[in-house]
Amino acid sequence: MAESEELIEGLIRFGRQAVQDYVTRSQDIDDTMRYIRAEQCLEIVRLTSFVTTNLIDFERKDFSPTGEVGARIGNK
Repeated sequence: MAESEELIEGLIRFGRQAVQDYVTRSQDIDDTMRYIRAEQCLEIVRLTSFVTTNLIDFERKDFSPTGEVGARIGNK
């Protein structure tokens, strides 16, 4: 059984195909649900990782996907 943080790290490190293969081979519905949550978390982080102070200049926020948001997923 994989934890959400491990799935997020796997997505970042190895890409979707390797993680999807792992989840498929495990045949565990809990792994599937964790994978879906990990995908959602990663997409949220990618979309919200830019900050601006003046609505013109955007900078990429230094934010770890396995940090605060990833910890919340593991608690569900």
